[in-house]
Amino acid sequence: MKKFKSAFFSVFALTFLFISSFAQDVDLHGWHHKDPSEGMVGVGTEQAYQLLKDRKPKKVIVAILDSGVDTDHEDLKDNIWVNEDEIPGNGIDDDNNGYVDDINGWNFLGNASGTNIDAANLEVTRLYRKYAPQFAEVESKKDVAKEDRANYELFKEVEAKILEELNSSAQEFAQIDGFLKVYNAADSVAKLELGENYSSEDVMSWAPESEDGKLYQSILAGLTQDQSFSKEALVKYHEYLQEKLEYHYNPRFVDRAVLGDDYENTAEKYYGNPDVAAPHNDHGTHVAGIVGAVRNNDIGMNGICANVELMVVRTVPNGDEFDKDVANAIRYAVDNGAKIINMSFGKAYSPQKEAVYAAIKHAEANDVLLVHGAGNDADNIDKVENYPNPFYVDSKKPCATWLSVGANAHSGDENLVGSFSNYGRKNLDIFAPGVQIYSAKPDDTYEFADGTSMAAPVVSGVAALIKSYFPELTALQLRDLLIESSNKYPKLSVKAPTSDYGNSKTTKFQKLSNSAGVVSAVNAAKLALTKYAQ
Repeated sequence: MKKFKSAFFSVFALTFLFISSFAQDVDLHGWHHKDPSEGMVGVGTEQAYQLLKDRKPKKVIVAILDSGVDTDHEDLKDNIWVNEDEIPGNGIDDDNNGYVDDINGWNFLGNASGTNIDAANLEVTRLYRKYAPQFAEVESKKDVAKEDRANYELFKEVEAKILEELNSSAQEFAQIDGFLKVYNAADSVAKLELGENYSSEDVMSWAPESEDGKLYQSILAGLTQDQSFSKEALVKYHEYLQEKLEYHYNPRFVDRAVLGDDYENTAEKYYGNPDVAAPHNDHGTHVAGIVGAVRNNDIGMNGICANVELMVVRTVPNGDEFDKDVANAIRYAVDNGAKIINMSFGKAYSPQKEAVYAAIKHAEANDVLLVHGAGNDADNIDKVENYPNPFYVDSKKPCATWLSVGANAHSGDENLVGSFSNYGRKNLDIFAPGVQIYSAKPDDTYEFADGTSMAAPVVSGVAALIKSYFPELTALQLRDLLIESSNKYPKLSVKAPTSDYGNSKTTKFQKLSNSAGVVSAVNAAKLALTKYAQ
């Protein structure tokens, strides 16, 4: 999972998972289902179902390659894929696919005894740890053999990045930690004097006598009137910074030892366990809900595709995914019947990318659509490396069944594009709703979240919807249909994504992707009826 860039006070607007905690002027629950004619730049889900009501749908398996999914969630459990060729809990590989008791999918982040990985390094840290024994004491490239110089330069690059991140994160953590302690003290005193559920009006009329009380009143007076402030967001960001320091950028934390596999052997496939709802499954649960939460059951929220089976393949820890696991997860999904694979993850380095590309080729050859969130660094992916991607190292032609997805907001104005979203006129294929998306969270809860992680499952959901009514469509036809039918905004000027949120430049929306469009379920249904109805 790629880091996101933020200033100190952005904590009040964003958290690690881009949770939208600030107040809304309009009700944005389920806005991504709406059609632009309703004032929201969503996908027109309900209108698509109306158009397709006379056709009989078939089930589509969508693989959720993510952090795991709460398979017992009230709004998901009825749509979780079940491997009917496997007998639950008997300790036997009944279907002979190499994975024992894989009832709902597979977890590549655990071992056979049931121990699972949660926190992990970022790839930059793994690379540093790999090359430090060889290069840490080397002062100059001149002192390195020619065949090792590329690795030496990579080491120096990742070393500089780790030092920069550790330094900035430590400073930011100290600020947040100090502020959180002061806030907690102020909050505790206010609760004693004003009651548990004190309001901003209570704070404004509060007249404490002590100097500490006056300081606390001053702090709370500003925060309680600031609609962007949320203690929950503050606490989550505090935890995120702590995780960066303890796990993500800490070379002394060795993240994979518990698995017991040979990580360098990418041909090794049969490791892991069937615990697909392992730790850190909040992200994957949110993603799965967007694709296929049970529709119209008066519980929680509606997924996009009604006729879906959600195959869960746990691939992403709290840190960067491992290339070996990504490759094996793609192969598992393809070999067990998935026709659409959702990948809401990404990173800046991919040391075993050849194994991932081989798996992507396997998916393409087996007529599987791969949908990938483009990332949340406000980067131009035409210029900045972002993995995984569809560009095979041994071919000039990219994967033809790949969709790279950016995130858009609900408003059809200059704020259409998510400020965090990666973009690229050549390498980004399409935008989809990915700002303030309401979906499932573990333990039968629900939450708003932002990210291309949310935009990708919107596209996967739309693709599955169309595929369910037109099962004969190939992955390539499905991809082209979504691109061709996307809503275009050729004259719209938007704020370009940037890490400097207060200094965004304006650009034409059509310059930010190769389709110049936002995915549309209703338009895709119309086009499919025109081109493929029998």
